[in-house]
Amino acid sequence: MAPLARLTVRERFQRLRAAAPRIAIAALAAAVSYFIAHEVFGHASPFFAPVSAVIVLGITIGAQLQRALQLALGVALGILAADLLVAVIGNGGWQIGIVVFAAMCLAVFAGGDQLAVRQAAAGGLLVSVAAIPGDPAGVARFGDAAIGAAVALIFNFVIFPVNPLKMARRAVDPALTAIAGVLDQVAEALEKRDQEAAVRALHAARDLEGQVGHVQATIVTSGEIARLALVRRGQVETVDRYAHAVELLDRAQADVVALAQGAHRAVELGDRIPLEVVAGLRDLAACARHLGASFEDDSEQELARAAAVRAAAATTAGLDETRNLSVSLVVGQARMTAGDFLRAMGIEPQDARATLREVADDSEARSRIAVEAMRSQGLDAEIDAARPGDESP
Repeated sequence: MAPLARLTVRERFQRLRAAAPRIAIAALAAAVSYFIAHEVFGHASPFFAPVSAVIVLGITIGAQLQRALQLALGVALGILAADLLVAVIGNGGWQIGIVVFAAMCLAVFAGGDQLAVRQAAAGGLLVSVAAIPGDPAGVARFGDAAIGAAVALIFNFVIFPVNPLKMARRAVDPALTAIAGVLDQVAEALEKRDQEAAVRALHAARDLEGQVGHVQATIVTSGEIARLALVRRGQVETVDRYAHAVELLDRAQADVVALAQGAHRAVELGDRIPLEVVAGLRDLAACARHLGASFEDDSEQELARAAAVRAAAATTAGLDETRNLSVSLVVGQARMTAGDFLRAMGIEPQDARATLREVADDSEARSRIAVEAMRSQGLDAEIDAARPGDESP
């Protein structure tokens, strides 16, 4: 993101247009919480209702429901602790320290995380500075804060939620792109027999774990929003597809790590690496790139399925030329990854296994598919060099 000073006027307006919907929602939440506290509950100056609404709304966008509740509770508890203490010890320099300490302790005791504890401290600090000891409206501030927090949560999760499908897509796509990138790196290392490239591919494969873990947390949140939000109920089924897929992506990530280890071993030992295996891994990468869109687009799912089948057939065809341990490991993990991808599309485990077994067991089919895969990837010269005696007279 460019520094603010370097932004043009047009770029500033674009930023404003992108942020405008959430800004409008925050303003509306502030107004609604003030109205409820003032008109419904009769609080004369419910300052903390709109303040709490804006704070909670801003920090819970895209958060899991449990965490959002903790944050809302942290704000309200901080204000409550401050009100009770200010009524007893007054306000001032040393009193602020006691109020902040008590508010944070209360939030920790209530089970809040670090952010909830900090919000409790901020709420307590605000009250300890602004409150007047003996003010009869003191404890009412806690009620105002609770009203504002409740309005924020309802706005965030029920009435004006973020789009759970966009959340899921933005989380899954980078993870799949990363997996595809690793598979391409492994294929390139095997094709060139480049040991340094094989090491880089192995490191990249091991880095996948953190990305998949982040995806799982985001998918949980998108599922909660889809179920709670009145306007997003129609997206529940599709979000559930993403959730099912992420479980399989976790397995696929482990398979890719093992695959990269086998590739590294093959290059390091100088084992023979058939071009069919290289072509199959690139098809597996293509499958990963189509997989994200396949949850919402049937045509993309067909492309992903076809790529997975080609990958299994081509890599298995490589075993017709050599069965050294390294290549056998790569082929086995490639087939397992292809199966994970098929299951991620919603195909039943037994059907996925049957699909891959059928094409892998048919020697004529797997050989034909392997040659087609290699030629489609521009490996014609390599095919001719590797099989000079196969050309027809």
